[in-house]
Amino acid sequence: MVTPSTPESVRTAGRRARHCRHTIYCPSLRWESIDRQGPRDRPDEIPTVESLLRSAGVLEPTADGTDLRLAEGFAEAWHERMDQMRGGDRALRWLAASEGLDADALDVTEADDRYVVAHGDETVGAWHSRAGFLAAIVAEPTIREWVDAARLARLPDAPREELAARLVMCLERCPTCDSALAFEDRRDGESGVALRCRGCGATVAVSSIA
Repeated sequence: MVTPSTPESVRTAGRRARHCRHTIYCPSLRWESIDRQGPRDRPDEIPTVESLLRSAGVLEPTADGTDLRLAEGFAEAWHERMDQMRGGDRALRWLAASEGLDADALDVTEADDRYVVAHGDETVGAWHSRAGFLAAIVAEPTIREWVDAARLARLPDAPREELAARLVMCLERCPTCDSALAFEDRRDGESGVALRCRGCGATVAVSSIA
């Protein structure tokens, strides 16, 4: 069964990880597993992640009804925002503004399926690729546009913090080149799958299996 793993702590030589949320997650492919992270005696007013996202028009059943996928409207809105951020350093500047940092002082390192953004000796965040970075940072404001803030705030902390990472695993087109995405075995030898672009080869996200 696919279950969420503990987020990787991001550390690079000589740098210390910040207190920010931008860390690599290996989320589950099953939405019911994220709901199990909440309290077992769930009050009626606390929505499940699946019910919240379906009622907000973020997720919808697949044609055969056996799984969930991104709803067309939400997917289009998300991709439109990613398209706006593709060029130059727009995405980095947006990240800097959201974190209250000087964009010109950010340093980017790309190597070994890692896209790491640092500010001085602190790691601002790490993703598996620039495509993964773009998808993740754009996901959060898009979610806030579609999901009622009060209902979103009632989710338990862990599911809420992993929400963007899980939605990234639902993408069907690459954030940077718009080619088709497909699940493949992970290249790091760990159990699970990786969501990779068939065009540019970027690893957008990974999911672990326990």
